[in-house]
Amino acid sequence: MTFDWSIVSRYGSRFLSGTLTTLQYAAIAIVIAVIWGIVMGAISFRKPKLFGPIVRAYICFFRETPLLVQLYFLFYGVSRFIHVPAGVMGVIGLVLNDGAFIAEIVRGGLQSIDVGQSEAAYVHGFNKFQTMIYFLIPQALRKVLDSIINMLSTIIKDTSMLMWITITELTYQCNQINIYTFNPITSYLVGGVIYLALFLIVQMIRKLFNRKRSGMQPITTRGV
Repeated sequence: MTFDWSIVSRYGSRFLSGTLTTLQYAAIAIVIAVIWGIVMGAISFRKPKLFGPIVRAYICFFRETPLLVQLYFLFYGVSRFIHVPAGVMGVIGLVLNDGAFIAEIVRGGLQSIDVGQSEAAYVHGFNKFQTMIYFLIPQALRKVLDSIINMLSTIIKDTSMLMWITITELTYQCNQINIYTFNPITSYLVGGVIYLALFLIVQMIRKLFNRKRSGMQPITTRGV
């Protein structure tokens, strides 16, 4: 069995459809997961008595259990009581899982900020919430932006798990093409190349961000 270009041309529309579905779910999930992760990371950093333990338990659970198990729980478990489309459950699963990782990234960024920043804000009349919103979170995001952009690659790869809850993303389409053609080399190799291309695009975006950030750094001169 060898690579067959005729399969690529014959099922090109399926590869394209799967890729677009993957990008759609990844784009929606990354936007919501970043917002969710920032909120959870800020709460985890502040450690309030009421929500602190709950948030830490959430982060621990979703970081230390497989995404597929979480998706099965949402799709086959929760959906028995709340009728929600598979696509919505898929996004929720991605957001909860990847949002937990982003929360830890944000918390690490917040912990790296000197405590004097908060004290200075309090002196000028800002409360804890205002200090977090206007001072700490913007500084933390600048520190961890590179890691958050890398999470986009992770989410793109994580969308492959959505095939198990009937989402027709790229891996699902590759699997269907293999069923039709009995040629796994072509079916899955093309899918792998597409995933690799998406990863390289994300890395290129990350490098552009880093280059822009380094270009905006103030130039200092050192006296002799």
